[in-house]
Amino acid sequence: MSRTKWVPCMCSNVEVEMLRDEMQKLRDKQTFVSSWDPETMLPPFTDVIMEATDGRSVHSHVSTLMGKSEVFKELLSKMKATNCGPFELKMDMDHDSLEAFIHFFYSGSVRDEMMEFVADKLLRAANKYKIPLLHQRCQEKLVNSIHPEKIFQLYLLGIKCDAQELVQAVISYSATAFADVSEIHGYEEFLKDDPALVARLCNGVVKRLKKLKDAHIN
Repeated sequence: MSRTKWVPCMCSNVEVEMLRDEMQKLRDKQTFVSSWDPETMLPPFTDVIMEATDGRSVHSHVSTLMGKSEVFKELLSKMKATNCGPFELKMDMDHDSLEAFIHFFYSGSVRDEMMEFVADKLLRAANKYKIPLLHQRCQEKLVNSIHPEKIFQLYLLGIKCDAQELVQAVISYSATAFADVSEIHGYEEFLKDDPALVARLCNGVVKRLKKLKDAHIN
C-alpha cells in the first residue's frame, strides 16, 4: 500500500501571509487599472469616434489610443495637426469586434465568450495597429480552437498576421492528424486559389514529420 509523501512547506506562516497580501495588492491594482466609469466612454468626454463597417460607432480617447499603439499615435498626430477634433476614424471591423478591440485598450482583456467569436478579427487588428499583448492573446485562443475544417483558413491568417505560434500549431496539427495534406478540408479550393499557400503548408508538414521521425529514432 503506497503512502502519500508529504512535502514540507518551505515558507513560514509570516511569509505566506505576506505573499497573500502582495497577491491582494496586485488584484486591487488590476481592478483599479481596468475599471472605468461608463460615462467617460461617451461624449462629451471622448474625442475619437470610430465607425464600424455597419455604421455604428465606438467612442474612445486620443490619449489612450496613442499611448498604447504607435500606429494610432502616428495616425492621430497627423490628424491633430490639421484638426482640433473630435476625430473620426473608419475602421475595417464589425461593431462587436471593434467594441472588443477598444475595450482591450482600457482593460487589457477580452471576455472569453466574446473572444470565442472575434479572435480572428482581433488578431488582424492587433497586427495592423501593433498591439503585442492582444496579438498573443488571440494566438493563444486560436491555437486552442484548431479544427479540421479550419486548417487552411487559420494557416493563411497566421501567415498574414505574422502569428508564428499559430502557424506552427497548424503545421503540428496537420502533421499528426492527417496522413496526407490533400485530405484536409478545403484542399482543392485552396490549391486552386492559392497554390503557394498549400505548398508552404506541405513543406512545413514535411519538415515537422522529419523532426518527429528523427526524434523517435534517437
